[in-house]
Amino acid sequence: MYNFTKCGEGSYSFEPRKPFYAVDNSDDSGTITTLNPKVVAHTAKVSGKLAVSRSLASVIEKRATYNGCTAAEQTALVSAVSAAKTYASNASDYLAAHSSSTARYTTWFGPYTQPRHKTVQSHFSNITSNDFAGFRFDCTCTDSGTYAYVYPDQYVQFLMNP
Repeated sequence: MYNFTKCGEGSYSFEPRKPFYAVDNSDDSGTITTLNPKVVAHTAKVSGKLAVSRSLASVIEKRATYNGCTAAEQTALVSAVSAAKTYASNASDYLAAHSSSTARYTTWFGPYTQPRHKTVQSHFSNITSNDFAGFRFDCTCTDSGTYAYVYPDQYVQFLMNP
């Protein structure tokens, strides 16, 4: 996608970068394929009224993926993400309004210190601002007594035991 609204009318030469990346939306997987085209540059003239393009974010959209999750589990996970964001937002608001020790703070996070308060507040702020699109939810765990877990080096993957 090219946006010529700022540079205006004129003659432009196009040549794809190598490699070229394409998103496959045919099955909603969003799989990215690497292409190495054998092409020559193309020159085109642009004129007339130039419309503003949609943002790239609206064209290439991250999607959560599910492995081994039933439709009901997927629906529950969508609701859980929404509830977690609400919880995180409320916690972030509370922490912003309380910059000293409270019973609620020490119950959850231990003795109050300003650096700890700042860290906790930034974590809830990060959770609130994350849309969780692109995360992978895996429902194939069958370990007794395990509800969910993550690996520290794979923060975008949640493994659940339905």
